Amino acid sequence: MADLAKCSAQFYEQYGNIVKLSGLVGRPDLLFVYDADEIEKTYRSEGPTPFRPSMPCLVYYKSVVRKDFFGDLPGVVGV
Repeated sequence: MADLAKCSAQFYEQYGNIVKLSGLVGRPDLLFVYDADEIEKTYRSEGPTPFRPSMPCLVYYKSVVRKDFFGDLPGVVGV
């Protein structure tokens, strides 16, 4: 996890408040937003039905590893 944190810090230092990684083979584009005001703008510009796919590791954690805790409830982050 520390490597991801380091990469994220480098993205911010080198590119600023908004960083988009595109062209990742077999993966969707990634958007890193480091400023709360920019995050608000991003969410407000998605339209009435935004598409926000969940992370497979979170789905697995909630539906398999901690099913005893989450049950069938999606929680704050729906999966």
